[in-house]
Amino acid sequence: MNKIYLILFLLITLISIYGIAHSQATKESISSRIHNMSKLLNDSSGARQVINSSNSAAKQKRQEALKLYQQGSEKLNNGANDDATELLNQSTKLMFEAIKLSTPVSLTEDKNIINYAQRKESVIALRDAFNRISNENHEKDSKLKVNRQLEQLITQADKLLNNGENAKARTEIDKAYHLLKVSIESIRSGQTLVRSLHFESKEQEYLYEIDRNETHSMLISLLVDEKNKTDKAKKNVEKFVEEAKLLRQQADAYAVEDAYDIAIELLEQSTKQLVRAIRSAGVYIPG
Repeated sequence: MNKIYLILFLLITLISIYGIAHSQATKESISSRIHNMSKLLNDSSGARQVINSSNSAAKQKRQEALKLYQQGSEKLNNGANDDATELLNQSTKLMFEAIKLSTPVSLTEDKNIINYAQRKESVIALRDAFNRISNENHEKDSKLKVNRQLEQLITQADKLLNNGENAKARTEIDKAYHLLKVSIESIRSGQTLVRSLHFESKEQEYLYEIDRNETHSMLISLLVDEKNKTDKAKKNVEKFVEEAKLLRQQADAYAVEDAYDIAIELLEQSTKQLVRAIRSAGVYIPG
C-alpha cells in the first residue's frame, strides 16, 4: 500500500466531508465529491486492499458504502443536495471502517507484512510446481490431499495476519511452505527421480540429502510446537525424531571420513523416520 498517498487521500476527503457539512452544498461541489468517492470506493489503494482482503466484515462495509454512494448520486440528480451530502458522508465513513478492518497490522509493521507476503508468494510458486509434478507422476490422490491441507493452512495464516497476529501467521505460512517442499521431494523420491539428478560428486549428493533432511526437520519443529497436539501424538513424533537424529549423527560421522555412500544411505533412513514423525503429527505427505 502507498501509505503517503492513502493518508493524504483520507485527509483531503475528511476535509471535504466537514467542509461540505458545515457550508452551503452546491451541485458542483457534490458532483466533485462523488467523483472522488468513486475513486475511494473502487480505484484507490484502500479499495484494492479491501477487495483483495479475506476479511468478510470489511467487504460487507464496502458493499454498504457502495449502496449509500449510489443513493447519494440519485439524490443529487433529483436536486436533494443536503440528502446527497449526508449519504456521501455515511458512505465515506463506512469505507474508512472497511479499510481499517482490512489492514492486517499497523502500518509500522510493514516489514512483517512484506516478509509474510514474500513467503506466501513462495508457497504459491511451490504449489504450482507440486501440482505439475503430481500430474506428471499421476499422483491425483496425493495432489488432492496436500492441496486440501494447504488451503487450511493458508486460510488460517491469512486470518491470523488480519487479526494482527503476524508471528503466528508466519508460522502457519511456513508450515505450508515446508509441507510443499517435503511433498515435492517425497514424490520425486518415490519415483526415483532423485537418482536421476546429476551430481558432480558424492559430497554434493550428500549435501542435497542434508537439505532434504533439514527441510523435514523444520516442518516437524513447526508441527510439534502446536498446543493442540495430544501427548500420545507428541510422544510418537519424538520417538521417530530421536531415531532420525541418531541416524543423522551417524551419517555426519561417516561424511567426515569421506565415506559418502554410507553417509547418504544413513541420511535417507533418517529422512524416512522424519516422514513417519510428520505423519504421526497428523499431516499427510505423499510417498
